[in-house]
Amino acid sequence: MRSIISCLFFLSIFIFPVYSQDKRGKLIGNVKDTTLKAINYATVSLLKAGRAEAVKRTFTNSKGTFELIADTGKYILSISHVGIPENNINVQIKNGDNILDDIILTTVPNLLQNISITVTKPLIEQGDDKLTYNVESDPAAKSESASDVLRKTPMVSVDGEGNVQLNGQSNFKILLNGRETSMFAQNVKDALKNFPASVISKIEVITSPSAKYDAEGVGGIINIITKKKVIGYNGYVSSYYSTLNNYSESLSLNLKTGRFGMSGYIGTSGSTKNIRSQSLNETTPYVNAAFSKRTLQGERFGRNIGTYGNLEITYDVDSFKTIALYGNLGGYRNSSNVNQIINTEYSFQSPEIAYFFQNNSAKNPNAGIGTDFIRRFRNKPDKELTFRFNGQFSKNNLFNNSLQDYPQQDRYVINESISKNKEYTYQVDFTQPLKGKQKLELGTKAILRSASSDFTSLIKYSNTDNYKLNPSNSNRFNYHQEVYSIYGSYNFPFKKLSFRTGLRGEFTNVRGDFQSSNTVVNQQYFNLIPNIVTSRKFTSVYTLTGSYNMRLQRPYITNLNPFINNNDSLNISYGNPALGPQILHAVAIQNRFVKGKFFAGINLNGSYTNNMIVQYVSFNQSTGVTSITSANFGREYQSSLGFNLNTPLTEKLNAGIGTQLRYNHIENKSNLLQKQEGISGGAFINFNYKAIGKFTISGSGGIQRSPYALVNTLSTQGFYQVNFGYKFFKEKLSVTMNVNNLHKKYMQFNSVTDDPNFRIVSANINPYRVIYFGATYNFGKLKENISKKKGVTNDDLVQ
Repeated sequence: MRSIISCLFFLSIFIFPVYSQDKRGKLIGNVKDTTLKAINYATVSLLKAGRAEAVKRTFTNSKGTFELIADTGKYILSISHVGIPENNINVQIKNGDNILDDIILTTVPNLLQNISITVTKPLIEQGDDKLTYNVESDPAAKSESASDVLRKTPMVSVDGEGNVQLNGQSNFKILLNGRETSMFAQNVKDALKNFPASVISKIEVITSPSAKYDAEGVGGIINIITKKKVIGYNGYVSSYYSTLNNYSESLSLNLKTGRFGMSGYIGTSGSTKNIRSQSLNETTPYVNAAFSKRTLQGERFGRNIGTYGNLEITYDVDSFKTIALYGNLGGYRNSSNVNQIINTEYSFQSPEIAYFFQNNSAKNPNAGIGTDFIRRFRNKPDKELTFRFNGQFSKNNLFNNSLQDYPQQDRYVINESISKNKEYTYQVDFTQPLKGKQKLELGTKAILRSASSDFTSLIKYSNTDNYKLNPSNSNRFNYHQEVYSIYGSYNFPFKKLSFRTGLRGEFTNVRGDFQSSNTVVNQQYFNLIPNIVTSRKFTSVYTLTGSYNMRLQRPYITNLNPFINNNDSLNISYGNPALGPQILHAVAIQNRFVKGKFFAGINLNGSYTNNMIVQYVSFNQSTGVTSITSANFGREYQSSLGFNLNTPLTEKLNAGIGTQLRYNHIENKSNLLQKQEGISGGAFINFNYKAIGKFTISGSGGIQRSPYALVNTLSTQGFYQVNFGYKFFKEKLSVTMNVNNLHKKYMQFNSVTDDPNFRIVSANINPYRVIYFGATYNFGKLKENISKKKGVTNDDLVQ
């Protein structure tokens, strides 16, 4: 509580400063049509003579009135609205109020019906601190999942199991429309597989976040932006099916009328039948051990179903105040049957054959609710004060029924886990524009998290026995984490350079009670996190940007919990209550070239961490038990060179290419024999060809290799897809066929763990060849895009 009061106190010092008065005036006007009816939400732009870029821009309110604050002088006032030709007026702004005569605009009937405007954004765009993948410009995305689209996004890698890495790091944060959501708080890979790309507008990859963002997420931030709100209404209905019995169905509706706005979508995706995959796990000791080799080999039949829904309502109190309410409801559930043969080889006796059967199920319902209040100011339209609240709630119920059928004695186990998570966020942000393109941003934030879990394990050794509680494999805990932060960010130009500097302070309080092991966690720590970004635009085409960021990663419940998970008695895992936060230093140099529709970017990145949270593997040669746990033992150096290009080759053909070459060296400071280094990266190409009329052909493909982990190496993967699309009924109905990886029905994904004492080889064989068929119908009557909601962003947990 004292931390919150301190944050608010320091914030109040900065939020209400008094600035010296400059020579500025206010321009006031009313926009009407020829019947003298007010025209609301017309775009009003103020331009200097001879310049195409607007100095100020605003919208008329519901009464057709607008106000602009600008320096005194002569300007051109440009007013536009859908269905009305642009109107330009010469104006002069003097000190005080400058009231214009009514501005009358002439409506042109059927203007929209007679003109068809098609604007296609480039697939990849890059700014000073983020890279954007425009999903709406990717025709194949309509039938894909968020996981599929991320595989094509620069700086993001997705392996064959759906595990995601950002900039070579597995620790990062995923936001939805700029805010935290419980949808991606737990099992990220399953959530992404169940989230359809058809509702996504674009994906932002933020690798140099400003001080406004939470300090956590060493790899950066992935911000998934869904379809924006509109003035008028629009929506779509979408349905897709695949040859693997996967499906995706969704409905979206957006409405904006007067002061009221609403945006929502709902859908479901998953598989209608069980999908078969195969697995292999082989452990070979290099030292004398309880066995000479142990192999688990078998197959898995599984299916999943995901549901999701989001609703957002906005109300403009007046031209300067907006209230937004939003909520989400969804979740996923999956089930699987695993049948494996265990072959254990010994040095001086015959091999032992056993069988391992598992029935697994998981349910993860989640919900969230939040509100924003946004206050702008009459004298400075870019000045803004926002208050935000967000609540996220989720459950995670896991059930496992297994049988290890050994020649001597069987082992029957039932494991059930019920966990609940709650998170409340309170946030205040203030933006103050200053003279000379300067800007000051200040804010404070409190994140209050609580979680509880009850893990019960029952065991018996004969089919005729009754199950008994296994205390050594049962666990109950309560966990609380509080993060209080305050930040300041300052943007300013200096000669031909522009700078963004920032400093963020975060205080963390952790309390955990792990009852089964009689372990109590009580941690408190404070971190100061600086960042700086500078850029220079040398020509109208070329911009150079450099940045430094310090990031941190806090351990979460699963990393701290000392509970031992021993479903397989010879493969166990447990947490470490002594884990501390990881600190990472990152630098980047970015070159970008933009001319018309041509874009090219060359990026050089480097990072270093000396207390990396790593999972490491140990092998007990006397018992044959393989153990996995986490510790701050990692030291890693990483550097990468990336290149992205997107350009039209002809009037009908657009193509792009992206490459990334990465070197990393990682080692265990407590055991220098555990270390790896090497080259990884990937290459990706895409094209979009408008063949004849409304028929399009697009495609993409690539190859990638994940960076080296402490003792683990993943195999190189290749993929490709070709999409055929056609539009009917004035382009309202789109039908597509998407063909993926025709050359191979199944793909094997390998993982190798090498240690001086042992070697583990894992292989998963999953369906790879798939064809999607689907259709999307768009409807609505649009006027003009506008979005005011901000949203809470929590970007600070280990994924």
